[in-house]
Amino acid sequence: MTITTPRRRLLGAAAAVLTAATVAGCGASSESAGGGVIFAVADKSLTATTASYTSVPLRAGYFADEELDVTIQPVDTALSAVQSVATGQSFMTYASVNAVISAAGQDDGLAVVGFTNGNIFRIAVPEDSPIRTVEDLKGKTIGSSTLASISNLYGKGVLAQAGLDPEADAEYLPVGYGAQAAEAIRTDQVQAYVGYDGPNVVIGDLLGTELRPLDTPLNELTGTSALVVRKESIENEPERVTGMVRAFFKAMVFSQENPEAAIQLHWEEFPQSKPAATDEQVAREQAVEILTRRLDVTGGPGPSGEYGVQDDSAMQTTVDELARYEMVDQPVDLDASGLVDYSLAERYNDFDVEAIKQEALNWKG
Repeated sequence: MTITTPRRRLLGAAAAVLTAATVAGCGASSESAGGGVIFAVADKSLTATTASYTSVPLRAGYFADEELDVTIQPVDTALSAVQSVATGQSFMTYASVNAVISAAGQDDGLAVVGFTNGNIFRIAVPEDSPIRTVEDLKGKTIGSSTLASISNLYGKGVLAQAGLDPEADAEYLPVGYGAQAAEAIRTDQVQAYVGYDGPNVVIGDLLGTELRPLDTPLNELTGTSALVVRKESIENEPERVTGMVRAFFKAMVFSQENPEAAIQLHWEEFPQSKPAATDEQVAREQAVEILTRRLDVTGGPGPSGEYGVQDDSAMQTTVDELARYEMVDQPVDLDASGLVDYSLAERYNDFDVEAIKQEALNWKG
């Protein structure tokens, strides 16, 4: 059965999650039991795309270099991750800007301290599909992990940008990830899938054909993922915030230079993330491809040459487009809102990029 849902979902969802998290988080703290800090990760399974900001800074010692004792806390969704910061259950998270804007509409105590490059979301079809353009999706069924996901909102936004009516011109089916999603495509339950880079690679591998992204100007948005803390953390604990972000970007440089080592470190730190039902070499190659694709989009410094810093006008364009095509519930003036705080950017960029690259190339484990 095909199900449709209204597009304007994230603000209401943010309020619901905030309420639940506040109740659950009474007495909670962004510090772990041992006095360390909690980093919320919006990926319950800690898949390969998370390696560069979970296992690598732990195993390569980048958190330790900053005298940080970090606990990685997986959560279900980006919105849950941001709300865990809002309620003080986590110190920092890395999550989609959609979720950040939606949560910030309920809590003006949140701040973005850095962005990564690019846009990881895509609508894609099998390589041999007759669908060549977004307009060709008229009358089709589009799959996504869930109907409430940011991916599904992105898919509807892409259709709207192309001049289609996303509610009338297409249908939407929740098909999950991996084998379930691949089977839905194979059996023609859905003719396209909207998701982000990691799941799209896995689905293509299961189908035996790479998924082909459909071109849309929205693919060119940048800064669609952000590092988020509470404003009071910037004021009261600037060294901790700086150290967390610096470790994040050092680990990104390491992982981009040597993704094979990054995946090995990831499986050592989080063995449960290693696919159990797949040949190890096949699983390793897939994981390396997933991480490489992620960092091909998000990796590297921003246009100014600084990690974490995006062009102000480009970021305003990103959030304006998210609002225009109803991927978030309300427009936000980034400058007037005070949501973005680059005050620590010079400090967290104070590391030797070339030395990190050399360390990655020489890594022995």
